[in-house]
Amino acid sequence: MRHLLLLSLSIFLFGCTSEDHQDIKAWMKDQAKDMRGRVSGLPEIKPFPPVAYEAENMLSPFVVGKIVTIDSAIDKTALDRNRPLQPLESFPLEDLKVVGIILSGSKPYALIRTPPPNKPKNVLLGEYMGQNFGKIVAITKDGVTVRETVRDINGIWVAQEKILSVLKEGDSQ
Repeated sequence: MRHLLLLSLSIFLFGCTSEDHQDIKAWMKDQAKDMRGRVSGLPEIKPFPPVAYEAENMLSPFVVGKIVTIDSAIDKTALDRNRPLQPLESFPLEDLKVVGIILSGSKPYALIRTPPPNKPKNVLLGEYMGQNFGKIVAITKDGVTVRETVRDINGIWVAQEKILSVLKEGDSQ
């Protein structure tokens, strides 16, 4: 069995050394004699000028720095944090739902539902709700507009308005 395997292997190898493709080999040899490879020279390496690192004059590269602008240093929009908080300021604005609007007379009221187990509460214009100093600036038949005041990345107080629409029948509770 071993001899048969060696014999078949040697016949196979002998078949690979045949002179069948001599015309292709001659053509490739003819084409290769005119070819010369060219390698361009390496570019000149210029040294970088040394730069002194003065740590006392620069921010550490490993500490998240806060950009302090003149506007944030003179904060004209700072809120009155000494006023007493109103009941709806203990809830995030996303958890408060407008379930009804009463447009009667000169004062519109909105009925705001809070997370359980609390009861709904009536609110008027000028009252506060939400945890970002949200002040009610408008009450319409469609909902309540709340102007929240938040700090931006520079520490400046920025106002943004959000509209809480009245829940319609079939809306998610």
